[in-house]
Parts: sequence; C-alpha cells; structure tokens
Amino acid sequence: MTHLLRDDECDAGRRTRRTRLWLMWLAGGALFCGAQPFTTVGGPADSIMTLVMPVLFVAGIVAGVRLNRPRPRWPWLMLAGSGLTAVAGAGIWWAGFPTVSLAVVMTVYPLEAAALLFIVRGASWRQDRAGLLDTAMISVGLALACWLLVVSPLMPVYAALPGGAFAMLFPFGDVMLLGVLFRYFTSRGPRNATFWQISVSVLVQAVSHMAALVPVILGFDAPDLRAFTSLAAFLMAGAALHPSMRILTGRPPSPVTEMSPRRVVLTNLACMAAPVLLLAQGALQNGEVDWIAAGIGCIILFALVTVRMVDLVGEVQDKASQLDAVAHIDALTALPNRRAWDVELDRRIAAARRHGTPVVVAIVDLDNFKRYNDEHGHQGGDELLTSAALVWKAELRPEDLLARYGGEEFGAIFDHSKLADADHIMERLQSVTPLGQTFSAGAAQWDGNETPDELLARADAALYAAKRAGRDRVFVSTTR
Repeated sequence: MTHLLRDDECDAGRRTRRTRLWLMWLAGGALFCGAQPFTTVGGPADSIMTLVMPVLFVAGIVAGVRLNRPRPRWPWLMLAGSGLTAVAGAGIWWAGFPTVSLAVVMTVYPLEAAALLFIVRGASWRQDRAGLLDTAMISVGLALACWLLVVSPLMPVYAALPGGAFAMLFPFGDVMLLGVLFRYFTSRGPRNATFWQISVSVLVQAVSHMAALVPVILGFDAPDLRAFTSLAAFLMAGAALHPSMRILTGRPPSPVTEMSPRRVVLTNLACMAAPVLLLAQGALQNGEVDWIAAGIGCIILFALVTVRMVDLVGEVQDKASQLDAVAHIDALTALPNRRAWDVELDRRIAAARRHGTPVVVAIVDLDNFKRYNDEHGHQGGDELLTSAALVWKAELRPEDLLARYGGEEFGAIFDHSKLADADHIMERLQSVTPLGQTFSAGAAQWDGNETPDELLARADAALYAAKRAGRDRVFVSTTR
C-alpha cells in the first residue's frame, strides 16, 4: 500500500513538472510573438526569428514525445517532421532556389494534416465513413471558395512571383487544415487541453494566412500577422508538451451517427457553395465567372452527396432489418418467437394448400418446469430453455421450424411430413432433452381444409391429453 501511495505521488509530481514546463513554453511563446512585430520585415532579426521558429516547433514536439511517451509516437514525430521540412525550405530559399523552396514548403501542409489525423486515428474509412464524407464535402466547398474568391483574383500577383505555381497552392493547404479541424469536431473524443490547443492553432494559422491575402485582393497593404503565425506554431508544439496528449493520442474517435442541425447546416452550405460562389464572383468581378472551377466543384460535391445518401439509405435498411429481427427472434433462445411462429404457420399452411403437401404441427411443453425453476432459480431455468432449444434444433431437418411458443412451451412445424414422420422426430427430441428433463407434446396433421388456428387447437388439445396421461409422452390428434 505504501508503494502504491509513493507511485501515485511520483506520478502526480511528474504531471506537475510537465504542466509547469508547458506553462513556461506558452510564456516563452508569448514573449516571442510579442517581440516579433517590433522587428523589421526581412531584416536580420526577422530572418533569424523566421528560421528559429520551426526549430523551436520541432524541439517542443520532440520534447513532448520524450516526456509524455504517447502510444503511438510516430504521428507526433511526423508532425515534427513538417517543422523540419519548413526549415529545409527556408534554407533552400536563402540558397537562391525559390521555386524549389516553395515546392518543399508546400509539402508541410499534407504532412501536418496527415499527422493530425493519425494522432486521433481520424482517417479510418471503416470506422467513420460518414464523418469522412462530411469532412470531404466541407473541404471541397472551402476549396472552391478559396479558388474563386482568393486564388483567382491573385493570379496576376502569383504570375509575377518566382515559383508562382507553387505559391498559389498555399491557400489550399490552409483549407486542408480547416478540413482536419472539421474532422476533429465531427467525432466524439477527448476534449482536453491538447485537443483545444491543436484546434486553436489550426484556426489561427488558417485565418492569419487568409487575412494576409484579403487586403492584397482589395488593394490595401497587408497587415503584419507574423506574430499570429508564430502563435499557431507555439500552440501546436504546446499541445505535445501538455500531459493530456497521451489521452488524445491513439484513441479512435467515436463516430457521431446522428445528423445534428449544425452538421446538416454545414453540409448544406457546402453543397450550395458552387452556385452561391458563382453569384459572388460575378458580383465582385463584373460578371466574369470561372465556370470550369465551379463545374468541377459541383461534380465532386454531387458525387460525395450521392455516396452519403447511399450510406444513409443503407443505414436505414440495416436498422430496419435489425428491428425486424428483434421483433421476430426470442431474446433468450435465439429461436423464432410467437409472432414469427404465427406468420410462418400461416405461410406454410397456405403453401400446403396450394401444393397439396402434408404438414404437421406440434406443441412441446417441458415437464414440471415451474418446479425446476424453483429448485434451480431463474438462471437455471433459462439455461434449461436455452440448452433444450439448441439440442432440439440440431435434431430437426433444415425445412423444419422450431419456435418458442411462450414460457416453457415450444412449437414445431414439420413440412412435407405425416404424423408417423413427426413421431420419429419427436422421439429423437426426447432422447436429447438436456439436464435429465422430459417433455410432453401434442401433434396434429393438417387435414387439408382447417385454418391454422383450428390445427393449432387440435395440437394443443393433444398436448393436454399427454400431460393428463402422466407426462413424458407424445399424443397425436388424428381427427378434428
């Protein structure tokens, strides 16, 4: 007991130290971001801070992985790898290869997005197909908006830049990260400090990047948003340093199956993105619209919506099948229940009437079941019913039906059988009745004219005759 207390005290101490380190990291990040606006853009201090920032990003994540030891570690190390990629891209830029630099830096976005999805196992198509489809619809809508309202107006600016073809892809990287953020919120999972730091980091990064482009489109001077970009990096690395990262890492998100009003609104807005954006672009650009991009966006969105609708219809059909099975299956014995028995008896009598084939109905009642239940308890009684159903069903032919009629009574239908055939089958059932118990049964063969209720009444009368005669026997009804 003393050792357990000491272990708990040690764990609490470690968590406290890690929390303090996390707070120190955020405080240092606040100082870094606060100092950044006071440096000259492109000056020596700014260049050093631009290079140091991704290095600190990598160091923070690696330190968090070593301290918190998440399982698995590789998604976090993959996230750190995106920081190393940014460092490599900056080095290539300063070496005088801007086009190659932009191509390298562009790979930071898919690396970061994939790492964030793998951290929460949010990329599983099998686990949450609906969530991924909704995320894809939102992402396509955002990408279309990004192209029509941001990238398209800036095409002349991008054309004048070295590596402009790669430069115009950067806004789509932010759209990709916003899609990851939406994926985080379309599933149920831990909403701890690490989760919120990642979410705020992604949002700050995407919004600050887009906010830097909007003034350029409108012809204004772009504001200095370097501090916000650095803040996003510090928050992301801080998420790795916080002790709660172990709880978030590796836990597959629980899919949200119901369509909440917010989810419906967001997916509908995504589907309406193409026509709304065409109207907006036409209004902003004197009637000039990019119909090719809008058309491609519409095709992709409609395809995603179609797959989503097919899945929803499939889910409804599966639920209906499950409800139908529950309504017709006895929960204890897994045999057809009384409702299924009534339906099947009517169907088989109708088939026998059409084809002129014989059919026999039998009612089986376990002898002295109430006394057995009192002696062995309800659990023992349930075990007897379950065992009897299992062994009796194994003795029947594939075309025969065994159902739980009610309580300790079972019903059997023997297709294409006469009373002599049914009697042989009942003898086999008597020989395998479990736990040393016996049963009484009454059987009746359909006479070709009577209704299912009349046939059942004759079998029931034969059962009571067998019980009055001393139990542990099978009586048959030969006449109406």
